[in-house]
Amino acid sequence: MKQLGSAVVVVLLVGLVLANLCLEARCNDPKQQDATIDWLTDYTEALQRAETEGRMMFIFFYHPGVNRLRDHFEANALADRQVREKLRDYVCARLSTETTIRIQGRRVRLLDHEAFAGMKGHQGIAILDLRNRRAEYYGCVVSTFPFTEEYCYSARQVAIIVDLGSGRPEQRWAEYVARVSKAHQQRTARPAPIPVVVWMRDYAAAVERADHEGKMLLVYFCSLGKDELCRRFETESLSHPSVVAKLQEYVCLWLPLEATVNINGKRTKLLEHEAFREMLGRPGIAIIDYKHKQRKYYGHVVSTFPLTGKLWYDAEKTQAMLGLPPGTLTQRTLIWAVRVHPDRPASTTGEPDPTLMDEAERHSQYQARIGVQGHHHWGVRFQRIIARLPDGMTASEVCAESWPGENLVEAAVECVRCWRLSQGHWSAVRAAHRLFGYDMKRGENGIWYATGIFGRY
Repeated sequence: MKQLGSAVVVVLLVGLVLANLCLEARCNDPKQQDATIDWLTDYTEALQRAETEGRMMFIFFYHPGVNRLRDHFEANALADRQVREKLRDYVCARLSTETTIRIQGRRVRLLDHEAFAGMKGHQGIAILDLRNRRAEYYGCVVSTFPFTEEYCYSARQVAIIVDLGSGRPEQRWAEYVARVSKAHQQRTARPAPIPVVVWMRDYAAAVERADHEGKMLLVYFCSLGKDELCRRFETESLSHPSVVAKLQEYVCLWLPLEATVNINGKRTKLLEHEAFREMLGRPGIAIIDYKHKQRKYYGHVVSTFPLTGKLWYDAEKTQAMLGLPPGTLTQRTLIWAVRVHPDRPASTTGEPDPTLMDEAERHSQYQARIGVQGHHHWGVRFQRIIARLPDGMTASEVCAESWPGENLVEAAVECVRCWRLSQGHWSAVRAAHRLFGYDMKRGENGIWYATGIFGRY
């Protein structure tokens, strides 16, 4: 294995072939194959052919059995003449999402391998570069296009995918986005309206609306005079198209720092309420969960990102705030810190698991209570954890602590930095896992104690 830059997990052809990785891949429904495409159903054979012939490798991962998305994709995108013509330049493999490989005597599902983390375990398209031998990304997964539960790629989009130029994954993705956007503009008589954020100004009305619509409530606290941090955040982050698009999923509320609410007949400054303690009385973003009615954090503040000047939230980091999984304030903050780390670790690309979240919370609380970081009683906890996970799944754990006196966001970033400095811990944090759980708690000593627990086969 190697890493592309410091962010992209890749797979080396030579490493896979010399290790004699035996893959089980069978096409359960041969009649669905397009006769004009030379589909291979054995991963190793396809890999070797691509290397020998110096060609790109196109993999179509599909869920076996009844599969509406697969059938639609094959009948439309893969049946398109332009797509078929371009795929003649590729070595094409059609593999079940359950395809396995043997690594060091153990069978591992191919989509669970860190090289395919971008697929997120879903069906879809992955592309390997075996064409450019002198390039740093030779033998690497250079594109992943996973399907969602309700969406696969159109013929126009796949035609662009198979026509992308050589490059690193981020370069190919940027080219894809640009070409899809250009094609959309050319097909549309009138440009689509640019979405705008509708900011409410009344706290009670915003809470009522979020509760009624089952949405997350995003509160943007800003000083009345709009200090430099607020102006910069609004210009660089809140106005960015990707952030504006994501904010459409939220009920958005703008409040001055001095905003008050009526609690038991008494006017209380909102930022002085215990629920907003981690806002530090500063401008910034707070998120309240009115979406997950059956969870313990329903109606609670689940994100706080104060503008302190020490940490800056650019558009990418702001977008990461808006895409966090359900969880408590401390869980979501630590997950955010993992996701925005420059090395792009993959441990949060799997599914957030309630069992592992609960175990991470319990162990973080234990460390905070005794004021000592460590894998205390891991042997006992390991047996309890795997008993609560699906059969055959094992677990691993990482722990870290912050400096004394750091606020929540700073401490989360510091804990991830500490993991990065430990080869053993980072190998777990950067890897893709089927299930994950993160949490952190603060001890009376002012130190935050973080735990990450991962489930994998």
